[in-house]
Amino acid sequence: MIIAIWIVTLLLVGLWTLGAWGMAALLGADTGWIDRVQMWLVDAPFGDWLDAWVPGWMMATQATLDAAQALLQWLGGVAPWLVWVLWAAGTLGLLLLGGLLNLIVVLVRKSTAATPASRPA
Repeated sequence: MIIAIWIVTLLLVGLWTLGAWGMAALLGADTGWIDRVQMWLVDAPFGDWLDAWVPGWMMATQATLDAAQALLQWLGGVAPWLVWVLWAAGTLGLLLLGGLLNLIVVLVRKSTAATPASRPA
């Protein structure tokens, strides 16, 4: 059980690290990619179909992308550092959770081993 806890914990830390790396790369990149996303959405083949089902989706998407671009420009060079600080906090939390689960398993094993087995009558 302890091995399973640590395998799952390390897999979660790996996924957390991959997500943080991707976010740091995305935030550290030039914000011009948002303009390319907007151009792609204008030329998207599903635009008419989506407009029939969700009227005004293009305006909402463009407003969201404009807000994201403004936020990324505002954050500037601080964003990658912020991502890695959050990564460290999340990793510490995952490792502490793994350690707590490990401690629970050890204590439960000790308590079940310490109780005498009931004797048949």
